[in-house]
Amino acid sequence: MKILSRGRSCIPLKKRGVSTVIAIGTLIVGLLIGAGVIYGAAPALGLGGTTTTTAAGRTSTFTTSVGGGTTTTTVAGGTVTLTTSVGGGGGLCNGQTVTIGALNDLSGQLSSQGAGDLASENLAITDVNAYTQSAGCNLTFKLNAVDYKLDNPTALAQLQAMAAAGIQIVIGPLNSGTAAAILGYANSNHIVLLSPSSTSPALAIPNDYLFRTAPNDAAQGQADARILLDRGAKGVIIVNRDDTYGNGLANATKTFLQKDSSSVVIKGPYKYDITTTDFSAILAQINSDYQTLSGQVGAANVAIFVVSFEEQGTMLIQANNNPTYKPLLSTSLPWFGTDGIAQNTKLTNKTTSGPLMAQVKFPSTLFNVINNSKTNAFFTRIKGTPAYAAISSNVFYSLEGYNDVWIAALSILSAGKNDGTAIHGVLPTVAGNFFGLTGWEGLQASGDRIPGSYQIWKVVAASGGTYSWALAGTWNYDTDTITWISAP
Repeated sequence: MKILSRGRSCIPLKKRGVSTVIAIGTLIVGLLIGAGVIYGAAPALGLGGTTTTTAAGRTSTFTTSVGGGTTTTTVAGGTVTLTTSVGGGGGLCNGQTVTIGALNDLSGQLSSQGAGDLASENLAITDVNAYTQSAGCNLTFKLNAVDYKLDNPTALAQLQAMAAAGIQIVIGPLNSGTAAAILGYANSNHIVLLSPSSTSPALAIPNDYLFRTAPNDAAQGQADARILLDRGAKGVIIVNRDDTYGNGLANATKTFLQKDSSSVVIKGPYKYDITTTDFSAILAQINSDYQTLSGQVGAANVAIFVVSFEEQGTMLIQANNNPTYKPLLSTSLPWFGTDGIAQNTKLTNKTTSGPLMAQVKFPSTLFNVINNSKTNAFFTRIKGTPAYAAISSNVFYSLEGYNDVWIAALSILSAGKNDGTAIHGVLPTVAGNFFGLTGWEGLQASGDRIPGSYQIWKVVAASGGTYSWALAGTWNYDTDTITWISAP
């Protein structure tokens, strides 16, 4: 699996809440690219340890808090050996089994992602347990993963059952609508939610019990607006699924369109119910607005922007089957999408919506995966397995499922106990020191991942009559500019 991207430079911060550092490869190591500094996000295992850390050309401060004591060492470059005496943090390493929950959608409109997340989570549990055993810690992590079917009441009932069973941290849910629906219970009962893919700006709430390892959609809305304007859109029709995610991203994109261009004409956002299977009404609205905007700004300058999940395939198929709406699939500008569909292989199936997705190209934004040896080694390791196929169907968010299990486990270990309040207190520090399969996992004050650049993926015809997602370009968060590889 080849993942192309532009890495972001990072500045090392003074580390807090880091216990034993054990050199066991790159499983839990945060590597500061280009600075020669390696930080171990190691847990309180109740063991002594020695690490050799190179701080090339800069003064670095290492703070190690273990049991009841703290050791701080400041160095100006060179090689430093820190020997830590550990005590008081080994209470978990006494033969316990700690369960991490996971709310995955395995049968709803995010089922492709859910399958990939589940595969990643299971791999992570195996790797975490191998780590604890190699470190001499007699502790086993277990995964309790359930299918919430992209249904809010189901997810709430499952979260309540997990809480009753003593689970203190849950990976998921995958979507913002469900996250919003269960957050009140999580807050009241101090159950930490760690979502790999909830992105609604409405949930960017400091000090709540929801952490998100994807950036919120304030950044993605800016990226989507810039892409639309870059491609020459002078009239934009915005359509979105009517949930927290769809409404948040549609409105963010509209806001940035209005900010960046005083002349662009916007129709919508038009919402459709998330249970919709008949898209005739929304297609009629798109068609009507397309005709109107064509008269105002010219047909070559009208763009259709949709915030959707896997139901997007049904929408295109129904448009193709209706003579009135079929011309919408041959517009001069492509249809534009978001991370709700980017890299989704169900949509590129050659026997269903794949040919139509390729016809409209559907350039879609997705948070940038930093290309690194850790990610490449991961894919090499699992190539040819069922997990590889599942994860490849939705790469970024599936990789985040793996990262999130590690962050959850390391937070439990760093807290020294399986307690939601304690986990909540240390998780931002653990995440900020963790370099995962998608890069640095640092969080904003809202508990959301620090934004960076976004990749732009489009659907193309591939060999053998198949269809696939191809990287078309990258949007730079710092400069609000696009670098195209193959513009849609």
